Amino acid sequence: MYAFRRTFFALALTLAAALTGCSPEGSVYTTDTVSVTGNWQFSSSATAASKLPALSGVLSGTGASFTAILHSDSATSCIAPTTAIALTGTTSAQGVTTLTSSNFPSGTLTISGSLAIDGKSFTSATYTVSGSTSCAFASPANATANDFLPISGTYTGKFSDASGPVLTISALLSQSPTSDASGNFTLTGEASFGNACFSNNVPVSNTQVTGGNFTFTYSDPVTTNSVVATGTFSTDGTTLAISNWTLTGPCGPDSGTGSLTKQ
Repeated sequence: MYAFRRTFFALALTLAAALTGCSPEGSVYTTDTVSVTGNWQFSSSATAASKLPALSGVLSGTGASFTAILHSDSATSCIAPTTAIALTGTTSAQGVTTLTSSNFPSGTLTISGSLAIDGKSFTSATYTVSGSTSCAFASPANATANDFLPISGTYTGKFSDASGPVLTISALLSQSPTSDASGNFTLTGEASFGNACFSNNVPVSNTQVTGGNFTFTYSDPVTTNSVVATGTFSTDGTTLAISNWTLTGPCGPDSGTGSLTKQ
């Protein structure tokens, strides 16, 4: 009976370690070698974070040691979206991941949380800004932290205005594998609209992907019509929600909302 209990206890410890991401001794966190490289977004609705509601950009490396380049997602935040924030990150033996800025203007940005076993999100995430800066807030703000898979493939859907569907779109999109110096990604590709306002295979331009946000433009050199779209997309990169599109040119002006789904 004693041997059975000892064996059962050892198995229980092993199972607990697998569930928590730690060894029985708590000395090795299993996300150390997991890649965190990707397009990330950290956002908070907390009042404390009203000065800096969301940050997006690129993380590069593994859970054990990585770097990041983030920027503000909001033009009304305490720091301009064009300001690149460099951070370094590590994950402790207890599974706590911490990112700290090396160049946040007149202060220190700290992001922390528990890195998921797949390296695609943080649980119990918070961020805070300390120091003599207009961005500072005293208490850490609870946040969501997710890696967004690339926008890549064929997407179809409709753009609608107040009267109903206006454009039927089939778009081939491919997200850049690397970001620019501010942590933004870009898109290449082309689209057909099933509408006399646009010719076939209009190239996409003026693009930006950052966190779960995107913007792109289709300007037709033949018909001289142009549509600019902005919106958000799902973490798996399969659904693009168009929060606003604006059509200019001979067929315009017009505007509305829409959606695109990966095929």
